[in-house]
Amino acid sequence: MHMSRCLLAFLPFLWALPCPAQPAAAPSAAQQRAELGKKALALVAGHLKDSDPEIRAQAATVLGAAGNNAASGVLAPMLRDGDKYVRIAAARALWELGDPSGLKTIYAIINAVPAGGKADNPALAELKLISQNKIREKALEALSAMRGEKAAELLRKMKNDDFGPIRDTAARELARLGRTEEFEQFAAALASEDEALRYEAASSLARICTGGAASGLLALLDKEKSVRVRMASLDAIKCEPGKKTAADQLLKLAEDANPAIKFKAVCALAGIKEETVKVKLAAMAADTTDIRLKLAIQKGLILAGAKGDASVPDRGYEAISPEVRIEALELLENFSPEQAQPLLTRAIEDESVRVKLTAALQIIKRFSRK
Repeated sequence: MHMSRCLLAFLPFLWALPCPAQPAAAPSAAQQRAELGKKALALVAGHLKDSDPEIRAQAATVLGAAGNNAASGVLAPMLRDGDKYVRIAAARALWELGDPSGLKTIYAIINAVPAGGKADNPALAELKLISQNKIREKALEALSAMRGEKAAELLRKMKNDDFGPIRDTAARELARLGRTEEFEQFAAALASEDEALRYEAASSLARICTGGAASGLLALLDKEKSVRVRMASLDAIKCEPGKKTAADQLLKLAEDANPAIKFKAVCALAGIKEETVKVKLAAMAADTTDIRLKLAIQKGLILAGAKGDASVPDRGYEAISPEVRIEALELLENFSPEQAQPLLTRAIEDESVRVKLTAALQIIKRFSRK
């Protein structure tokens, strides 16, 4: 109840409803959007104490992305949440609002080093150890995102951690911050004879997402047989600023017999402003009945300079899968507020909480009054 009261207190800062000239008059478009915005924020408030920690974390993230400093009052208590992932989400959200009070929480999680593994550890003890270090990885990623260069010193220190995944996370985050030595290690691993290492390298480059590995990724795709490595490589190419050089190869992969490879290739084509890309995507859009592929194609067409078809996210939203409905809402970000409003109004009533919170975030960002 305390959180809800706090949220209601800062609602006026986001939306101020104009008084209608005549009580009986239909609400104006501005009034409808303001009411939708209030409804979205109330929805987020209602899930800050959800029984599911993933939902609490997502709700905290939405408040951070909303950009109103008054939300700090309801996020601060979440730094004491019983779930550490929720604490991390709250700390990042506070940071986005200009409040560094969550840093202490992040450091505490990173420094909570579990006892080292032993060869004779029972299976449950090993699983607990892995879980504890996954939380530390998440906190380390959060610290890097929050502090940027100021996190570099600790990241270098964490490269000597007792646990391999922590060392890998530290190296990856240093590469993301522009450290050449670490980046080159990931790029070089693309040529490894070990499939697992190639996969980890490509997956890491997709998360580093700074560019500079296009040639190695393309060389890998030319000869790679492993589907998972190919998919990870396409995710990494999607991030490459210089991926225009990969257009021909991506166009070929967009015809791959494996639907997953085809989908990843189409996603990677997005942002390449080439007429050949636009023509190919338009042809694919007319030919496919796969709604998830249609959503990816539509995004690619828009980013290539084509006019968007607002009926595509509407059709995508009819999917049974919440993940696909979320992708439809994400595509909606490329359309005008007027085009997006009807579907967002529907989505905020979705049966899936994750879908509702995704819609709420977009509503808040689009229709709040700054």
